[in-house]
Amino acid sequence: MKPARDTVILCNRQINGSGSVGKLYVITGDDEFAVKERSRALAIELGGEALEENPAVEIIPGDSDSLKPDEIARRFLEAMRTPPFLCASKLVWLRHFLNFDVFNAKDPVPVYTEVQSLLTAPLSEELTVLADGFNLDMRKQFGKALKSAKIEIEVLNLPKTNDRRYAEDRRLSIRAVCQELGKGIEGNAAAYLAETLSGDSGLLRNELEKLACYVGEAPCITLADCQAVCSRTPETVSWEFTGAITARNIPAAMRLLDVLLSQGEPEMRLMAALSGEFQKQIQTKLAMQQLNLTRVNARTFDSLPQELRDRYPDNPLLKLHPFRAFKVCEGAANFTDAELVRNLELVRNANRSLVSGGGDRRIVLEQLILKLTARSQ
Repeated sequence: MKPARDTVILCNRQINGSGSVGKLYVITGDDEFAVKERSRALAIELGGEALEENPAVEIIPGDSDSLKPDEIARRFLEAMRTPPFLCASKLVWLRHFLNFDVFNAKDPVPVYTEVQSLLTAPLSEELTVLADGFNLDMRKQFGKALKSAKIEIEVLNLPKTNDRRYAEDRRLSIRAVCQELGKGIEGNAAAYLAETLSGDSGLLRNELEKLACYVGEAPCITLADCQAVCSRTPETVSWEFTGAITARNIPAAMRLLDVLLSQGEPEMRLMAALSGEFQKQIQTKLAMQQLNLTRVNARTFDSLPQELRDRYPDNPLLKLHPFRAFKVCEGAANFTDAELVRNLELVRNANRSLVSGGGDRRIVLEQLILKLTARSQ
């Protein structure tokens, strides 16, 4: 998955518009996989494939278990101050520094102040510096100092789940990776991955690469492929569990409940997932009413008039892939309005029983499954 990029860096500062000075690259963010992948690629671009054997490259392991942060900073400072030996130029790479926040201490160790002073001043012409790591807060002193020195920073962050475009951006990223791998992906399969995998771009790419190998010559990844191959995390099983409930598939729901309980999934999280699913179905019905839809089929959202799309740009169904929107509406139609209200009340009551210790948790959850899937008389 492509992480959010706040700014793009390639800083080649110059003095008075004439004599060139050394280059400085800074990469940070909370998407650890993306930061490491990007910095490694840039280091290879600057120093060649055999980085460790290149005499013009000095790597300072910022994630070393045996060195304290101030010792890492001291080695980084010494490397930048040492001129190239038997080479015309030199690359110094501070690799995967774990916590840039140490530079923001009220009374910092002197070495941190020296590193900051060197980085924010013009570097010598023969020096290239690459620094990557985590917890570089641009609102704090060190980040502000870098910005004041006109140093741009590449920030690779995980997508935020409270972002209104989170789900859509996740699906677009999934499709982009699939395209790189030479595969298509069904709408419901992309939705499954978007909802069940964490935002970590490394995990997402790893799962998609496994899927691409699994499907072989098949041109498209399906939902069945995802359910067969993807790691059985609590999130994926929980997604299947709520899906079984909304499909009124009692045997599947009971089987998946066994898996969730064996994984140690907290009951409160299951209650939250079920409550969220039924609330989503109520919102889906309201969105359908706004679009004046009473019945839907696989072609409904492909054939909606543009005038309707323009009139309701914030309608949640119009932000989904057409097939995904159809499946969401199909699921909501499986319950009457009265059943949805009833189910929210059932989940609330079961939650109270679990919190108060009023009964065996398995019995409470199994009884809840039977009640949620029952049709109103």
